[in-house]
Amino acid sequence: MKKVFLLLLIAAFLPFVEVCAQNPIFGSDIVITIKPTKPKQPINPFSLNVSNIEAYYGNGAITIIFNEDLGNADIEVTNITTGDAWMDSVSGVCNTSILLSGDAGHYSITIYTSECDYYGEFEL
Repeated sequence: MKKVFLLLLIAAFLPFVEVCAQNPIFGSDIVITIKPTKPKQPINPFSLNVSNIEAYYGNGAITIIFNEDLGNADIEVTNITTGDAWMDSVSGVCNTSILLSGDAGHYSITIYTSECDYYGEFEL
């Protein structure tokens, strides 16, 4: 029974592995976890996709992908080590890239929407 379960589990994840291998975004240097910090309304605890935002760093830029229409969003990226900051605004379901200086340091990403605020960190 355990072998059957293991085979079913592997078969369920094989299509995902193939999609990840073909998607150039997954080849990025750093995958950044973006989590909700201050929901303005309760989040469904049974939701599989808690964050509707994905972020990746590669080739000197952060790529942020909004998987759902979160309305207007203000994005702030800060190198906490140097104090440098970058800002952008987007609306709707979209992708945006923010070119960074590439300086070493501890970076934070804060995304403000009308529904929820999101936050993530990464190191260069």
